[in-house]
Amino acid sequence: MSVKSNIQVTKHDFSDIQSESSWAFETLSGMYGAEIAAAQLNLEHEAYTLGEDRFKKQLERQIERGEFADNATAKPLLAHLVPKLITAYEAWIDHQVNKVRRKHVGLSYFLQMSPEAVAAVTIKVVLGDMAKPAALSIQQVAVRIGQHLEEEARFGRIRTQEAAHFNKHVKKALDTRNAYTYKVKFMEKVEGHMLDAEQLTSKWVKWDTLDNDVTYHMGIRLLELLIESTQLVEVRREFAGIKSKDGEYVYLHPDWAQKLCDRAFSLAGIAPQHQPMIVPPREWTQMVGGGYWAKGRKPIPLIRVRTKKALNRYRDVYMPEVYKAVNLAQQTAWGINTRVLEVANAIMEWKHVPIDGFPLPEREELPTKPEGIDEDAEVLKSWKREAATVYRRDKARVSRRLGYEFALEQANKFSAFESIYFPYNLDWRGRVYAIPAFNPQGNDMTKGLLQASIAEPVGEEGIEWLMIHGANCAGVDKVAFDQRKQWVKDNEELILGCAADPLNNTEWTSMDSPFCFLAFCFEWAGVKQNGVQHLSALPIAFDGSCSGIQHFSAMLRDERGGRAVNLVPSETVQDIYKLVADRVNEALARDFAEGSDDSTETVANKKTGEITEKRVLGTRGMAAGWLGYGVTRSVTKRSVMTLAYGSKAFGFSEQLISDIITPAMDRGVGQEFFANVQQCARYMANLIWEAVGVTVVKAVEAMKWLQVAAKHLAKEVVCKETGEQLKPCMPVFWVTPDGFPVWQEYMKPEQRRIDLTFLGSMRLQTTINVRDSNVIDGLKQQSGISPNFVHSQDGSHLRKTVVKASEAYGVTFFSLIHDSFGTIPAKAGAMFKAVRETMVETYDATNVLADFRDQFLEQLHETQLSDMPEVPEQGSLDITQILESDFAFA
Repeated sequence: MSVKSNIQVTKHDFSDIQSESSWAFETLSGMYGAEIAAAQLNLEHEAYTLGEDRFKKQLERQIERGEFADNATAKPLLAHLVPKLITAYEAWIDHQVNKVRRKHVGLSYFLQMSPEAVAAVTIKVVLGDMAKPAALSIQQVAVRIGQHLEEEARFGRIRTQEAAHFNKHVKKALDTRNAYTYKVKFMEKVEGHMLDAEQLTSKWVKWDTLDNDVTYHMGIRLLELLIESTQLVEVRREFAGIKSKDGEYVYLHPDWAQKLCDRAFSLAGIAPQHQPMIVPPREWTQMVGGGYWAKGRKPIPLIRVRTKKALNRYRDVYMPEVYKAVNLAQQTAWGINTRVLEVANAIMEWKHVPIDGFPLPEREELPTKPEGIDEDAEVLKSWKREAATVYRRDKARVSRRLGYEFALEQANKFSAFESIYFPYNLDWRGRVYAIPAFNPQGNDMTKGLLQASIAEPVGEEGIEWLMIHGANCAGVDKVAFDQRKQWVKDNEELILGCAADPLNNTEWTSMDSPFCFLAFCFEWAGVKQNGVQHLSALPIAFDGSCSGIQHFSAMLRDERGGRAVNLVPSETVQDIYKLVADRVNEALARDFAEGSDDSTETVANKKTGEITEKRVLGTRGMAAGWLGYGVTRSVTKRSVMTLAYGSKAFGFSEQLISDIITPAMDRGVGQEFFANVQQCARYMANLIWEAVGVTVVKAVEAMKWLQVAAKHLAKEVVCKETGEQLKPCMPVFWVTPDGFPVWQEYMKPEQRRIDLTFLGSMRLQTTINVRDSNVIDGLKQQSGISPNFVHSQDGSHLRKTVVKASEAYGVTFFSLIHDSFGTIPAKAGAMFKAVRETMVETYDATNVLADFRDQFLEQLHETQLSDMPEVPEQGSLDITQILESDFAFA
């Protein structure tokens, strides 16, 4: 920023991190030498300086936009001061209403808003203004408070009078607009449309036209109350003798300014931006102390949980297989693929990159304004719609561009090292995550930039797997292995041409995974030159076929679901997304031939009693639209994929709007297929729900069973006669097949929430907890159990696979992303076996749902036992067939 803000972050020297790392330096020096030890500890020290810079940049951006109140620095201050201002404000309002004759000019307007909203708006506006470098007069601050209050009252009435309409049609669109002025302009349009549709009872009349300068007087009164109740700001006379500037100016009180600066300093000091390591990470032997070697200011826990209390639950847990798996995974030695890096560096400078969705350096040009735009409202409306699409795309471009630039910056930095390592830890469900932001679990470019540090001769079998991998990266992954290998042979000229001159032969950019395919091209050129002796370090991954449904199908021995997700041998790849799409297309054809026509229905306004007509699209027309658009696997994929994670028809509808319909509208083709976005999305969502329910019956059954079980645990049991609590609300607890304990514990927030139309939301500590001992959120416990349970199962499977591949087959290189299991070509055959063997071992001898039920029963009260349903009946699937299935993980 050109001028210094009032909130300054003093720079840390972080010397304590270096001085407290003497043990780490001595240990690493003994293992790798003093130079490497110093370099590694400097990287860990640098993580804090990088984190400090990132924190300061974010703080400066929020101050510049007037959003300082939303920064972590100011949030506790808000929670502390808003209740104080509420108390003072309510006392003043009571005095005005009941004890004085001459009322404040703004009283009637104040009474249009809740005290919480008035206080929150006041303090958010003041903090946003006071953090900026420019001094503001008391008149300027008062006017801004008054204007924000009026806008909150004006557009807040849409939230209250038409809450359903606001939540359904307005909220999400409002949240996508960043700047305050854009939000206000958007809400003005919404208000206009709602008035035209008679959804609002009256047009807004500006307060200042009813009572002259009333917003200013309201702001002044609130500033007075703010000073009296919190001493947050003070007023000082400035510029005495300078006529144009002389006046009273508002400043943060020095004590509060210092507290904010101190807090910003503290937060900046514990916001490390972790990086890869150049020595193997320290082994995990307890909950804290693994991964990075230096002590640091913010030790990283093995398990990512929100509280120390939650972490302490694991302190005495015996889970040797879990520790072993994480330690093996993070011993993997990686390197930077310098050939891919060279290409990536070059194309980042291109103005036009032929990779779909690649974030370019410059913003897309706005559409040219057509002739007659000033005279024709429809032409103007059409142009604005196109311009809004460009703005929306640019917002996504900026975010992605920063991500790509960061990945390249890290890759260039670490290309100087022969080996780099990524420390890992777990989320509370047991899923394995790399700790640095730049890591092998990133996007396609990041994956393409990384390879194994130690290459091994590819061998005959490795060449076969390399060919399959190449076809997979090209998007040729729904055919048999022989066909994938044949694709590589048929396209060898293209592949070698890309390897020889990738900046001119850009066919690789049109592939499904462009950078990973480019890395394969380089590798295939090496194979053609050196044959089986070619030293290959390329990661090759075996991905689960719709992992969540695979796990549900395996645990329930579901023959139909198992076949749909390739758990049984087949000559062709079973594509569950296409299977569902085929069923949907059958239903569309029926509706197109026999469905209902469009109609109208009368809708009564509950407040005014006025009756209006609403157009209801018939299934015949919506079927025609979807058939015209074309329902392929891409339309059904996300819905089917998220089914096992708790998504239902409503969730499907939201996904279809964001993934399919909105992009179609952006391309200018949506209007002809989707006459009404919401109705068409709901129609397709229901068709997908019905189709997937028939395809994977058992998975849906298991999800429902889990939700019933979670509901019982989350329920408090009270004696009807005495009112005595017999069982409190309890977290859901289970243990995965490899011994990882999971506690699902969604807590009700012990706060009350203030939602503002424009200035976001904030939480205030409640003065009274209605149910002190029972703060578990029962609804979240039910909705979360299905995704969390299946994620814990795939986490267990991944960890078991790492241990098996290492101990049984000597695999030392692991590239892991939840349901994706990678290694180098020389070991790919071993990984192919290990991932299947551990899946069979997990479910062949154990009924994990029955184990789950047994653990539940121990936690329930005796009066609940009869209500606990039996585990869903298992089917006839022979789990051992997974061993013979080529495509279960491919």
